[in-house]
Amino acid sequence: MTRDRPFGPGVPGYAAGVPVPTNETMGWLRALVGTVLIVAPGAPMRLSGNEQPSGASLLLMRTIGIRDLVLGLGSVAAARSDDAGDVRRWTSAALASDSIDTMVSLASARSIGKRDSVVAAALAFAFVCGDLEGRRHRAA
Repeated sequence: MTRDRPFGPGVPGYAAGVPVPTNETMGWLRALVGTVLIVAPGAPMRLSGNEQPSGASLLLMRTIGIRDLVLGLGSVAAARSDDAGDVRRWTSAALASDSIDTMVSLASARSIGKRDSVVAAALAFAFVCGDLEGRRHRAA
């Protein structure tokens, strides 16, 4: 199937208007997730249906929340600055964090169960995709 005109967002003939996540949007989303993990660290753990989370598990969730809050706010500040290097550094840190989270989640299937491992990896991978799309959008 050939087209007479370029294919992409904002171009007449494009099939659907899909919002593109920006680095700032990804930063705010990450900050929101971080805040939720700090304020209510047991909520995502209870979704898995396992026993009541331990104090150590709640502490771990809060530290993950702190990491996401810092990465998110740093990404927002960088996206609002005129320094492309700043944006690249913050988005690279977020992308590295999310990529490692994805791999570690999959590698943890034996200890946390296959379902929880896949769900955790899918959530982290969604952020990887958003990070990559934000970087691609910024480069365009």
